[in-house]
Order: sequence, then C-alpha cells, then structure tokens
Amino acid sequence: MKKLLLLSSVLLVALTLTGCGSNTDDQDPDVCTNNAANGTLYEFDKNQTEVVTIKVWLDDEAYATALIDAFEDLYPDIKVEWEQVGSVDTRQRLETYSGSEYAADVVVFPHDHIGAALNSNLLYPFPDSLRADLIDRMVSSAIGTATSCYDSENNTAVACGGDYESELFGAPLSGESVALFYNKTLLESIDDTKTYPEATWEEIIASALDYNQPLIVDDPNTADVDESQDQKLYFALDVGNAYDMHFVATAFGFDLFGEDHLDKTEANLGSTEMINALSWLNGTLRPAVLNLNNSSLSGDANKALFESGELAYIIDGPWDIQRYKSAGELNGFEWGVAKIPTINGVQPITFSGVQIAAVSKGTNEPTAAFKFVEFMTSDEGLAILYATTNKLPALKDVSTVAGVATDEYLSGISAQLAYSHPMPIIPEMGYFWSNAGTMYSSAWNGTATPAEAAETAQTGFNSQANIS
Repeated sequence: MKKLLLLSSVLLVALTLTGCGSNTDDQDPDVCTNNAANGTLYEFDKNQTEVVTIKVWLDDEAYATALIDAFEDLYPDIKVEWEQVGSVDTRQRLETYSGSEYAADVVVFPHDHIGAALNSNLLYPFPDSLRADLIDRMVSSAIGTATSCYDSENNTAVACGGDYESELFGAPLSGESVALFYNKTLLESIDDTKTYPEATWEEIIASALDYNQPLIVDDPNTADVDESQDQKLYFALDVGNAYDMHFVATAFGFDLFGEDHLDKTEANLGSTEMINALSWLNGTLRPAVLNLNNSSLSGDANKALFESGELAYIIDGPWDIQRYKSAGELNGFEWGVAKIPTINGVQPITFSGVQIAAVSKGTNEPTAAFKFVEFMTSDEGLAILYATTNKLPALKDVSTVAGVATDEYLSGISAQLAYSHPMPIIPEMGYFWSNAGTMYSSAWNGTATPAEAAETAQTGFNSQANIS
C-alpha cells in the first residue's frame, strides 16, 4: 500500500511540473509546456533543454528542409518553423506583418530590396563578430550590397560620415548573373567547323542571319524553296526584361545612377549611350531574330525553345540550370554556359544579384535568429544551398564547398560575374524597372524611335522619383 501511495505521489508531482496532461493527437510527445516557467518549452528527451522557436521564410522546400534539419541537429535548443515565401515577395510581406506573430525572424531576399527595407525599418544590424567573419569570407562586392549607414531616427539609409558609421544588414548567400547559355549539340550540327560558343555578337548575328534563311532546293536559278523548312531562331532575348537587357546598354557606356550607382539624379535613361544601345537593338540585333516583336520573345517562350533543343543561344541565369540539366538529359543534347560575347569589341557588364539573409528588426529572438544566419553562411550551410539549389555561394574561395569549383555550368556564371556590378540598392531602383522594360520593348518593336523611347523612360522615372 505504501508503494502504491508513493508511486501516485511521484506521478502527481510529474504532471504538476510538466503540465503535459494527457497526450492528444496534435501534441508533440517529446515537447511539453512547463506551467511553472510560464510556458517555456523543454525537450525532455534531451536533458530538459530549454527551447526557443524562430520562423524563417525561404522559397525552396528542398533547401529549407535540409538546412533546418542540419541546424536543429546542431542546435537542439532552437526550433525552426518554415514558411515558403518567394524571395522577391519577402520585403513587402515583412512590411505587412512586421511586429505581428505572422512575421518571420529570418528572411531571404534580393540585395536590391535592402534600401526599401531600411526605409521601412525592417532589418536588424549584424553583431560585429558575425560581420567580421562574413567580411573575411564573402566576396567584397556582395558584402557591399548589404552594407549601409543608417539614420535610425528617420528610418532611412544615409551617406556615411559624421555621426553615421556603416553597418551590415544582411549576409550574402549566393551570387548570380545572367550569362550566355548555348546548345553544344545543335551548334555542332549547324556547322562543326566553328569554335563554340562564338566570342562576339557580330559572329552570332552573322550566323543567325545565315541560319534563318530558307534553303534553296532543286534549281538554284529559281526561287523555289523547301516550304517544309521553317525559319528558325538561332538565339533569343527576353526583350522586355530590363534585367536581362542591361548588358546591351553597358556595352555602349551606359551607367545607371552614375559611377557609384547611388545617385538617383543620374538614372541616365535618356542619355546618348542608352539611345545608341536601343538603336543597335532595333537596327542590328532585331533582324537576326526574324524581326519578331517582344511579345513573341517572352522569357517563358525562349526557355521552352532552349529546353526542347531548338535554340542555339539564350541569355539566362543560374536559376534555370537545373531545368536545363533535366531537359538536356530528356532531349539528348549537351549545353554549356559562358560569359556574354563582346559587342563592338566591348565586354558587356551585367547586373549581379546577391541573395541576402537578414534578421527582422521585430524579432523576439535575435540571438537564435543570428545563429541561424550564421549557420546558413557557414561552409556546411552553403554546401546545403549548392546541393539543393545549384546556386553559386558568394564566397571568396568557393573551393571550401565541395563541387562548386569544378561545376561546368557555374564556372560560366562566375566568368560573367567578373564583368558585372551589383544592382543598385537605392529605393528608386523600382522606378527604373517600371520604365526601362517599356523603353526596351517600344524601341525594339519600332513603336517609338530609340530617342523617343529613351526620353519617355527618363521622364517617367523623374516623375516617380520626384526629380524636377
């Protein structure tokens, strides 16, 4: 009887301490709430480790799952909740939910969203120790995209100097740029005497004009053609996409927002350099693409042609490498990636993008959140990123992540990154996108002259940016 009473007492004390009650279908059997500690979570199978929970927004399920599993193995005292949110949607979503339970503690977004995020007071500055580690290991230009001086009283990025010292507001994860993707198999079937990829746009255009011509059959003195031989595209560009088309403008000397890319009064959309670039697009490049309008050269249509093995060249980025790997295996063609060819002897400069991991200023668990970011940017975390997404880590020395240095596709992206500059981070960048895309399309289609298209874009930008 005494043994029974003693056992009952022990059980009563245990239930009082843990507050576990009876197991329900939705209760985690390994985690209980301790009422005496005001709801603090403990893992009773891990020596009663106190647990905190953070929420992260990531856009890739395979990456998120592998990353979180590895992190929680290393830090059993931190539970990570994941929500799938596209990186381009993250900043606006964080603005909407900032300060509420629905906001994430850790987010990933393109570096050019940082200016607007700072103006909305969304980002937590990095601790000095983590900043020093990232500066030591990451590409300096990538670090620069996430570094700013900040006026906390007015919630705005400001010029450095005086009372304002630079701070780091994000950790570079991966670098990306468009480059030249080419179908080795198709090119060799067209002319196996040439070296591919072709090194200049002059060569590509000449080959395209030749490839696009219908074949003369039977009597060469007649105009008879083999009507079964449809005209085909040799290459394609997403003409209305200002990100993709930037390489053309820079080949003619265009500088967006001035030399340091931070001066909104120097958008230069109406500049002579831009007009020359638009003239080349309409007069020289368009005839080599069957004079198709931009509506027939959408990104999705171009990608589908390359996937099917029907397109020799396309301008694309690392985000589609896995897509083309699968297509090449399915449709039986080999392909490669190289830096973009020269235009009139000038090496084009592309926009480089950096995916940034940041901590929300509204987090209630900054220590845990920064531990997660630290793990994301570790060699182990970046190896997971590469293995699951095939993205290029923003490291100075990529050899620390197995496989990256010898990746035949990412080596082409890296070659172009040497001729790129980060997309400007100033908030007015949004006005560039909305005006430049229309400018490229209208000049290409001939619905406006290059000068008219450039002037319209500059006027639209000035209006939106409140520049008189």
